[in-house]
Amino acid sequence: MPVPYSEAAFASPPASVKWSPAQSSELYRIDGWGAPYLTVNSSGSICVRPHGTDTVSHQEIDLLEVLNKVSDLGLPLPVTVRFPDVLKNRLESLQSAFDAAVHSQGYTSHYQGVYPVKCNQDKFVVDDIVKFGSKFRFGLESGSKPELLLAMTSLCKGSPEAFFICNGYKDEQYISLALVARKLRFNAVIVLEKEEEIDLVIRISRRIFRRRRCSPTAFLRPLIFTAN
Repeated sequence: MPVPYSEAAFASPPASVKWSPAQSSELYRIDGWGAPYLTVNSSGSICVRPHGTDTVSHQEIDLLEVLNKVSDLGLPLPVTVRFPDVLKNRLESLQSAFDAAVHSQGYTSHYQGVYPVKCNQDKFVVDDIVKFGSKFRFGLESGSKPELLLAMTSLCKGSPEAFFICNGYKDEQYISLALVARKLRFNAVIVLEKEEEIDLVIRISRRIFRRRRCSPTAFLRPLIFTAN
């Protein structure tokens, strides 16, 4: 849907008009896309509130001050500024929402989430999600061989009960890597979408686990079947 454009709305205010940080926040709809993690302070600077609504005033991070310190250090711009506490707060909020729903509905099991690595493949982000989600047994989902390898290196530092969902296009090499992860005691689950993938998984499983005489059902435990 096209957004109406008005030159007047984006033009600089006349010198005679007294402009305020609150008006800038309203003009750029900061609360609409940044709340509760971004706000405009009294000086007119963008501030990060790393703990969301639980952030107190002295914990706010002025981005202009950060950039000035970067410049003082002689570092070239642009730079990437990371806020791992925002990831931590989002994970805790997500878990709290599901825990409340589980409790209110009398559900007898628990919520155990996974993060799709394709959403952000930055290793710092993936590592932080595994670290902060460890107490929730939070896992990862990989949809390609590079993502699978990245997830394995990150989950080494996570909960052993965390799910490692192996999804996406599954050729022989991908399935081999997923089964090696299973052999290494990761809680790996292979998602199958085609019947012919079952025979491929069983054949590779027999080679990796060296089980010549074994019922095919022995390999079906770590699998999930989906219908397109």
